[in-house]
Amino acid sequence: MMGIKPQLKTGIFRIVLAGLLLAGSIAVARSQDVGSGPLPYELVRSLQSLQEQVAQGNSHAMIAQRSLLTKMDVTFVEMRPDVWQDPRNARAAVIHLLSGGHPEVMRYLLSLDPAPVVDRKLMEASLAYIEGREEDLLDLLEDIDPLDLPSGLGGHVALVKAAPYIRSDPARAMELLQVASLLMPGTLVEEAALRREVFVAGIMGDVDHFRVLSTRYLRRFSNSIYAGDFRRRFALAIDTLGFVKSEDKFALIVPVLHEFDADSRRGLYMRLARSALLAGHLNVARKSTEEALILAVEGTREREILKVYSAATRLEPEMISENRDLLWSIDKSALSYEDLALLDGVYTVLNSVRHFPEPPENVIGEFNVASNIADPEDRSWFTPDMDVAERLLLRTEKSLAVMGEEK
Repeated sequence: MMGIKPQLKTGIFRIVLAGLLLAGSIAVARSQDVGSGPLPYELVRSLQSLQEQVAQGNSHAMIAQRSLLTKMDVTFVEMRPDVWQDPRNARAAVIHLLSGGHPEVMRYLLSLDPAPVVDRKLMEASLAYIEGREEDLLDLLEDIDPLDLPSGLGGHVALVKAAPYIRSDPARAMELLQVASLLMPGTLVEEAALRREVFVAGIMGDVDHFRVLSTRYLRRFSNSIYAGDFRRRFALAIDTLGFVKSEDKFALIVPVLHEFDADSRRGLYMRLARSALLAGHLNVARKSTEEALILAVEGTREREILKVYSAATRLEPEMISENRDLLWSIDKSALSYEDLALLDGVYTVLNSVRHFPEPPENVIGEFNVASNIADPEDRSWFTPDMDVAERLLLRTEKSLAVMGEEK
């Protein structure tokens, strides 16, 4: 373990320790009949109740869910083997693993004789999913229709079965995700399915479906613990679906944006504004910037960036005075390297406009030379052109002085 970071050592130690403890529990379970209390299907009901609260944003339920899963890992291997002859309990074992249970539990159950009363392919498929064996997963679930299963299990199976198709066959993935949502409404399965449906709609370029699904998610699960993942997927999709290409297409996404909280909405409008600017769609960039400015707080970094966007969207000669004052008010220290590059681009365009206004005090020549020049030692405000001009002036002064002496 030499060379491994202490945090990584700790993580590896915990994983190994958990595996050893679970293996010990399995050995004990094989040698004696242990366990009384809630049956597996009853524990799964409690787990699903907690998951519904997680989908509604309850962070305490998230912690309780982890504790319950750990308890189930141990309890399931301590159950008498005949417990798994009840189909409800056997199905619960599959749900347990697909909900985050330890794979060693399923390996133990697969070794039992008689086997748990559930299709063995479902048990093996759940293990393949957890271990990332997509080809095995597809082979095992090929002939299994989630709609033929009890809804509590079918929803999980549909969600899992969709995963390998998302890239290879998004239309098929969408069908399975819709089944998952329909079989388990209001649960964490529906929440996860909707998040993935939004992503798949983006891949397929289905604007209408994308809008409908996004609105449904935001109205049902905007407080979910996993809503951050949805916002990330949504932001990526609005880039690929081309909402900045025209004002008509931009208008389609505006009602969806208003379903977001103010902070998220501001960030999305800023993202749209930048994308529209870089693509040269100034009308969309202007509208996005105006919406973001309404939500931006004065004195923040975002406000300074939006000043750049605002100036970039109104480069007409009649706006040059207003733009000049706006650009001079920007705190450049708040801008990133990319933002400064964009700002330089705006200055370049403005400096090419020939309707120059009179500069204010302490400003010489170019728009981007606005600083306090009272300190003669401070030359940070000099541009290369000004430096050349200064040397030419000094040379001219010397020549004039020599001519005066000769006379």
